[in-house]
Amino acid sequence: MHLFLLIIIVGSIFSVISTIFYIINSYRSVKYKQPLNENLSETGGVTIVIPVYKEDPAFFEKVLSAVQSQGTNVIVVGDGCTYPYSDIAAKHSFTFLATPQRGGKRKALALAMHYVKSQFVMFVDSDTILPDGAVKDLLSSFSEDTGGVGANLRIIEDGRVLSYASEFVERSREVVLRAMNHNGHVMILDGGAAIYRTDIIKPFVLSTDFYDYKVLGRKSVAGDDRQLTSYVIKNGYKAIKNYNVNVLTPSQKTLSSYYRQQVRWARNGWYYFFKDLFGGTAKKAGAFYTFELIYIYLLPIFFLGLSLTEVYFLLFTHHDSYYRLALSHDLSYFLTTFFTLGFLRFTRFATTVVNGASILVFGAAIRNNIARNRLKTFAYGSVGLIIMFIATMHGLVTFWKQGSWLTR
Repeated sequence: MHLFLLIIIVGSIFSVISTIFYIINSYRSVKYKQPLNENLSETGGVTIVIPVYKEDPAFFEKVLSAVQSQGTNVIVVGDGCTYPYSDIAAKHSFTFLATPQRGGKRKALALAMHYVKSQFVMFVDSDTILPDGAVKDLLSSFSEDTGGVGANLRIIEDGRVLSYASEFVERSREVVLRAMNHNGHVMILDGGAAIYRTDIIKPFVLSTDFYDYKVLGRKSVAGDDRQLTSYVIKNGYKAIKNYNVNVLTPSQKTLSSYYRQQVRWARNGWYYFFKDLFGGTAKKAGAFYTFELIYIYLLPIFFLGLSLTEVYFLLFTHHDSYYRLALSHDLSYFLTTFFTLGFLRFTRFATTVVNGASILVFGAAIRNNIARNRLKTFAYGSVGLIIMFIATMHGLVTFWKQGSWLTR
């Protein structure tokens, strides 16, 4: 009985908080209007930096062709590699640099930053295709107190289940990050494409805190985008996304590589959950940022804990409670227990229904972000969510293992 009561109380509180989360994020996401500033639309003040390692040359050619149309200075950095990327860069008249040996994306970015003299610097991944006018549109989101602006990441749908599953996960994230944009701070400016004020991040990127980044004393090659976003916010600047700019990137090719990618992101996410919460970033970003941060990372733990507890109750205590109740000869005990159990079950049912309705609202907000193939994206999205849930728990219990080169 006491266990059942505890399940109902905790579950009801969690359902209420979840309902608030889904409804607020859905409403804010749909109602969000992108602020624009036409005074910062000249692309000549931007340097684009593209680190590359083992990228498919044909796809990399597409990436550089899209970058060339932006009208900016471009630096390509080979991460311990030269051919054929130096030839492709030369074809587009881009500056090419190379690190002496493979050091990871962070060291490639740090090398390029020595040559960046422009007011803004844009980091673009070697597998990210920019749309026409992307740089100009991203610049239009800068105000005097904005430190970084990221693009909206979309997955190239190629008919594979993973492409649709990945796209669904991205559109789910978009709902939350659109809502966070209202307050001027998102948790991450995706490394695929983001512009920063050079004077804010250059000293940091050139420091060992960035290019020789360590987690619990172990070198890490992950999470450069999360670290930069956190750094911008902690130093008093806004970090937002421009959802008018949709960049394209392919999904992982195999289920195992996708899972490893999700685990890598989860490990980095958990580390920054604690660091942002207790290191000052969340406080600087405000109450809504803190609420989103806590809910997103505690959701899988609460869900797993409540599910296991309810299974235990149903298997070992639920029927026993009613059995003992049926054998009771104490009328007062019978009535009190019977109505208490009934009320608690009704409360649990009611909060579950309300929570389910709010999830449907959240699903409608996700649907609003899906441009095409909505049915397939939703159908295969459950695959992506299940993988992400398992990877999140895997990442939590192994979050200190940050030094993997996987998926790079």
